[in-house]
Amino acid sequence: MITGIATHTLLLIGAYLWGSLPLGYWLLRERRGIDVRRYAPHNVGAGTLVAMAGPSLVAAVAADLAKGLLPVLVAHALWASPWAGPVAAAGAVLGHAYSVYFFATERHFPRAMSVTPAAGTLLALWWIGALSTVAAAAAAAAATLAGAAALVVPRLFGRGWGYLSLATVLGGLALLATLVAVGANDPALAFGVLLASLMLWRHKEHLARILDSVEPRLGERLPITGLDDEVACAFMIHPLTINGWWESRRFAWMRPLVERGIIPERFLLWLGRMARPMKVDEIRPVVTRDGHRARVYLIGTPMLPTQIKSHQKLATRRAIQAARLARDLGATVLGLGAYWSVVGRKGEDVQARSEIAITNGGGYTAGTIRVAVPQIIRRLEQRGVDPRRATAAVVGANGVVGFGICRMIADKVGTIVMVGTNPERLERSRELLARRYPGVTLEITTDAADARRADLIFTATSQGEPVIFPAHVRPGCLIYDLGRPPDVHPSVAEVPGVEVVPGGMIRLPGGAQWRVDLTLGHGLVPACLAEVLIIAIDGAHQRCSLGDGTRSEDIEYFVRRGEEMGFEVVTGLGPDGAPADLTPRAPTAAAAAGGPPLAGRGNPDRAT
Repeated sequence: MITGIATHTLLLIGAYLWGSLPLGYWLLRERRGIDVRRYAPHNVGAGTLVAMAGPSLVAAVAADLAKGLLPVLVAHALWASPWAGPVAAAGAVLGHAYSVYFFATERHFPRAMSVTPAAGTLLALWWIGALSTVAAAAAAAAATLAGAAALVVPRLFGRGWGYLSLATVLGGLALLATLVAVGANDPALAFGVLLASLMLWRHKEHLARILDSVEPRLGERLPITGLDDEVACAFMIHPLTINGWWESRRFAWMRPLVERGIIPERFLLWLGRMARPMKVDEIRPVVTRDGHRARVYLIGTPMLPTQIKSHQKLATRRAIQAARLARDLGATVLGLGAYWSVVGRKGEDVQARSEIAITNGGGYTAGTIRVAVPQIIRRLEQRGVDPRRATAAVVGANGVVGFGICRMIADKVGTIVMVGTNPERLERSRELLARRYPGVTLEITTDAADARRADLIFTATSQGEPVIFPAHVRPGCLIYDLGRPPDVHPSVAEVPGVEVVPGGMIRLPGGAQWRVDLTLGHGLVPACLAEVLIIAIDGAHQRCSLGDGTRSEDIEYFVRRGEEMGFEVVTGLGPDGAPADLTPRAPTAAAAAGGPPLAGRGNPDRAT
């Protein structure tokens, strides 16, 4: 004889498996050829979902309602227990939220919210008498009124419609409160607690986005490639120190508690490892010179550089999760910024598990050096050094970018010290340069300390950590740091007469605005982020920078398209080599129409 516990366990499992079947997903895939998960109203707006699904959306909603309705009715018909219906309802809702079908086929659970199946279960619970008519009517009315208030009240105060995610959470909490108030039975209350908790848990990221002002309001729709003129892409960031956490409002409330020692930093470090990627800001509007429109979603996890380096497998997994989030937001390309650019074999492992294009941004970063070299040489002259007699060190000469720098300065300086990690590759590069530029003295070394003899140092290593320290630099040296993250340790600035010029900076066209500080200040973004925009706008996914290699033709392409689109390469030096004015340009009329305040505080605790 099957015991009551065993019976309800079987009910729960059976309803869970039924709830795991993606009925609405299958229906829209067959009728409309779309993946409905890519158009979730909480991510891209309800209008986008309606536009993509069309009339078939009605059938899909009906299918998901049935997903919640049928298990409850079947359970009630088979077992005369007051817990049978609520247990089946719980299984159906959990199955939709954590579908074993998608876990088996895609190795991860979807981001389903379970709102529609939950409505079906509540209707069924009322139908079988698990909820009295009074309780059902009161709960439905309370949930509806709470949700409607969350959507309408902001409109009354001139702030636009409210947030669907907040309305859903408040509706679930109001439903639970009403069940308690009307004295619903224990099975119904238990299901109400589960439902309210699930709504809160599944919407926690969206509630945090509301704090960061990046959650779409009702009636607002985000761009979808192929459906809109504007394209969307994404870029992954992280904080450099604990203080960088406070850039996001979702964490800023903890700052006084951390500073007073109430919340220990070790808890934040643990939370940084546990937190999944999240949307923290948007860069918009990017309006190119040739009329294209784009926006960039900034996706972050609060892992610090030391954590990314010491937990490589976890960091790669977080980058893969960020790619899924970017895809769900409608982005076609994800750029890996700062220390993220070196995880997963510099993006190769991430691309292997991603449905959208991935780039580490190395191509355009390398291209910016073409603008910088003439300005750097003129700056050297202004400092009283004859370039023809000068010694220049190129740290990272093994790589495509470093070798390109050697090639560009070979006819401008007297000696080049090529610093790298592979002696054989360095020797081959030296021989190639010697044949083409016989007038320059070429030296190779694997010891960064040999750069101390140089009047001018270029760095381009992509090592993910500083490689140039005070011991490697002579007083009065001029350094051009192309590394992202920086190759030059901050302490180098304390060496007398040393001038460090950051490389790879871009000023975007169209008066783009954002809130989170990207450390470059004055409305600037790294070239690796600008590369993401170029790829997304042109659909040039085959030109993504991955791994150690960057093709010369791709570098040429990014330089050319960047100029055509109006991307301004900023070196910190003017055309004459003098320090440049980095004051941000006045926003265009399109940019001034709305959006968060312009970034540019130069916070050293934030990384791109």
